[in-house]
Order: sequence, then C-alpha cells, then structure tokens
Amino acid sequence: MRVHERDVEVGVAGRLLEGRLSVPERSAGLVVLATDGAGQDGRRSHHVTRVLHEAKLATLLLGLRTAEEELAQEWTLREGANVELVAHRLEVARDWLQRDDTLSLLPVGYLGAGLGAAAALVAAAHQPHGVQAVVTLGGRPDLAGELLHHVRAPTLLLAPGNDADRIALHRRVNDALETRKAVQIVEGASRGFPEDDPLAAAARMAAAWFSDCFLAAAGPGMLEWTHEQHTGQS
Repeated sequence: MRVHERDVEVGVAGRLLEGRLSVPERSAGLVVLATDGAGQDGRRSHHVTRVLHEAKLATLLLGLRTAEEELAQEWTLREGANVELVAHRLEVARDWLQRDDTLSLLPVGYLGAGLGAAAALVAAAHQPHGVQAVVTLGGRPDLAGELLHHVRAPTLLLAPGNDADRIALHRRVNDALETRKAVQIVEGASRGFPEDDPLAAAARMAAAWFSDCFLAAAGPGMLEWTHEQHTGQS
C-alpha cells in the first residue's frame, strides 16, 4: 500500500509546529495525533501510525511544542497546565487540514497520549461538529475537567491493564462522558504503554474505533463498537 508523506508546518499564534502528514491511497479518514514526537512518545506514535495507515487512515503526527518550548523546564502536566494550549493547537491543525482540497472531505479524529489525552478531549468539546471520533491512549484524560461533559464525539479510552490507579481513573472519565464511549483495558500494558505487544493491540483497537466512527459519519445511523474485550461501553 502506498502512503504519501510530507513534512508540514502549522502556524499557531505566530509560532510554528512541526508535523508529518501521511495519506494512504483511498483513505477513509484522518487522525490527528497529539504527541511530543520524541523518546518513548515518538516510538509509541510510530507504532500507532503504522497500524492506522494499514487501516487506510491518514495521519497528521503533530508536535505539541515549539522548538523553544522543548527547552522550557516549566512545560508540565501538573494541575492541567498547558492542556488548553495544546487543545487550541489541535483545533488550529484541524482547521488547517480543512483548507486542503484533497483532505477537507475526510472525517477527522483525535488521538491523544500523555498530555495530549486531555487536550484531545478538550479540543473535541470545543468542536462538537468538527470531530467524528476521539481515542485516548493512557495519559490523564481526567485533566479535561468539566469539559468532559461537552464532548460529543464518540470516545474510546484505552487504559493500561497493569495499572490499577489508571484503570480507576479511566472509568471515572468514562462515567463523566455524555456521549457514545467505551473503556478498553489493554492487558499487559503498564503506564505509558512501553510494551510492544500491548501497544500493538491498543493501536488495532484505536484503528477499529476510528474506522467504525468514520464509516458511521459517512452514512445513516451509528455503528456499534464490537471489540470482543471491551468494557464500560454505554
């Protein structure tokens, strides 16, 4: 399968965010990934994007920070710092994609990990008609706070099976969401999804969720999430 790829820059408030746009032939949708793009996060993103491409889903792998912010010691997840900032950058990236004639008709989803998990949910809450699906891969989706109640996009929460605290956190987030949603416990995964097999399984779950939601957005009705091991759907 051929995948067309190019490096891009998205301008936000006078700053540039670097990204990698990858578009398989006959793409069925486009997923914007909120990631720092380095270290463990870069490895995770590489695995996930490969699986999404195999499912004929285009991706925009967007760095969350500018070059200057990469060096800033105060960039932190504590107390939800920077969640709204990152969410705004996701929203701008989506609007940027809509100006491309070859991509503007594709349904769009957000996939967030780490800080990006909460940011993806906040961005979806701000764009109730512009986002067709959300997946969070671990992280702290609870930092979306009260905006969880305003998310309208179908949302899949992927929780690490080896972390009881994070499982409980994801179930609380699931309870707060007022849209089609599901919690999927990824067996064998610890915080950050460093293990290859659980990460691959999570990527396949994400691809299935996006594919189902995008297909439903293109036609009448809403397909049901049918993964064999899902829990917490409502």
